[in-house]
Amino acid sequence: MTNNADGGSGTIGATELGHTEVLPRCYTRRVAVKKISISLDSEVFARAKRAADSLGIPLSTWLSQAAEEAAALAEARTALAEYIEVYGEPDEAAMAETRTRLDKAGVGQWETADEAAARMTALARLRGQLPTEPQRRAG
Repeated sequence: MTNNADGGSGTIGATELGHTEVLPRCYTRRVAVKKISISLDSEVFARAKRAADSLGIPLSTWLSQAAEEAAALAEARTALAEYIEVYGEPDEAAMAETRTRLDKAGVGQWETADEAAARMTALARLRGQLPTEPQRRAG
C-alpha cells in the first residue's frame, strides 16, 4: 500500500484483462479503476481538496463521486430530451398536479433528526428487524 498525492492510502490489487483491480480504503468491494491524469484550475483544485478533506475522503474518491453525479445528471437530461422528442413537452396542468402530489407526500422536504429516526425505525419494523410492540421501560 502506498500514499498517494491526493492523500489517499493507496490501493491493493492485481492487473486482470488490462484493468487494475484495486481496493481503495474507501471501498468495501473490489472495483475496476482507470487511472487518469487531469488538469484543474488551481482554485477548483483547492475547493475540491477542501471538500474531500472535510468529508475525510481522498481527493480521487471525491472527484470520482462528483464525476458520477455529473454523469447521472447528463444522462437524466438526455433521457428528458428523448422523452420530449417522443411525447412532446409536458402539459403544465399535469406538471402542477404532480408537484402538488409530491408536496403533499413530503418529497423533497427537509426532515428533522427525530423524523428521520422515526422513519428508519418504521422501515426496520416493516423489514422485520425490530419488534412490532413498543418495549416497556422500567421506572
